[in-house]
Amino acid sequence: MTPRPTLSVLHLVGATGDHGGILSVIRALSQATRDSAHHVVWVNSRFGQSRQPALELRRNPHTLDEDSNHLRLLLQNLRAWPALQRLLRKERFDVVHAHTRGSLPLALLLALSRPVLFTNHAYASRAGLYRFAARQRRMRTVLLTPNMARHYGLSPSPGRIETVSECCGDPWFQRALSPPQSMPPPGFLRLVGVGNLVRWKKWDLAVRAFASLPPESRSRLRFQLWGPVPEDTDAQVFAAELAGLIAELKLTPLVTLAGATNDVPAVLAEADAFLLPSTNEPCSVALIEALASGRPVVASRSGGNVDIVREGRTGLLFEPDDVEDLAAQLRRLLDGTFAPAAPAEIRESVRRRSATVVGAQYLQIYRELAAAR
Repeated sequence: MTPRPTLSVLHLVGATGDHGGILSVIRALSQATRDSAHHVVWVNSRFGQSRQPALELRRNPHTLDEDSNHLRLLLQNLRAWPALQRLLRKERFDVVHAHTRGSLPLALLLALSRPVLFTNHAYASRAGLYRFAARQRRMRTVLLTPNMARHYGLSPSPGRIETVSECCGDPWFQRALSPPQSMPPPGFLRLVGVGNLVRWKKWDLAVRAFASLPPESRSRLRFQLWGPVPEDTDAQVFAAELAGLIAELKLTPLVTLAGATNDVPAVLAEADAFLLPSTNEPCSVALIEALASGRPVVASRSGGNVDIVREGRTGLLFEPDDVEDLAAQLRRLLDGTFAPAAPAEIRESVRRRSATVVGAQYLQIYRELAAAR
């Protein structure tokens, strides 16, 4: 019988859907640290698990990962608080690790009586709450990249504020690398995007950039967008608007809304390059996975991208929200004036963002928090 790991970690997420992102990171960490830590994830009761490996879950009807209505978010946290207290009395958890804005109020309440870890996965326009959390004596804060630390005006300080990247699973670094098959000129440029169809991802910016390309360049481009449409109303509206924009700009033969996928490695293997149009993406797991697959990327010069992409080697950066600059970078790919590094070099650029490396960093923090109790 395999002995139970010595550390037990409760991750406060509150998700209602299994859409990757934070959950992908927790899955990767769970696999990389399974001999040292036992991971349990607190989610909403409506959560439906659809990805592998399966996570061990604890459910509550009130917990949330996100809500644009701050008052509602606070009320839901207050409703979830008694259940969280009962769970912590019933089960032994050495570390409570909060991840989302929806779980931050719970983490602040817990920090009144025990050490808590909070990983900030967001670029918030209103930074005061996150700065307040970073000042709490029993709250340990993790930021994802140096650029995120600059955004919040926080200086990394061992034992208080750490910088630890998002990660992708170790198998991404074990798969055989395949070179792009048709990078122009003269072939087609097969671009791929991976992510939820939500407004802040700015897939419409990419569509408008495609439309602004000269007809001859546009004819040599194919873009597949893989990702689910979340249940919330705005995501549903945005997905309909995006489909309408593609039809209006007569890009239907070029742009495909391919839907959800659980086989991202296969999607990336069929691509020449990866596109990430969102602004202030904190530390995109999909971006790390694309680079670990040896694929060059095109992303906005913002957020975690500036710390992940080696401009001119592993990818190209465009000015945030700038349709014309995005189109200009795409033209560099289409006309062959940008020659990316070899797939092996592109993969090595994110080796330190593997689950093994990031997992070791988190294990050190977990052990320090457990000792502090």
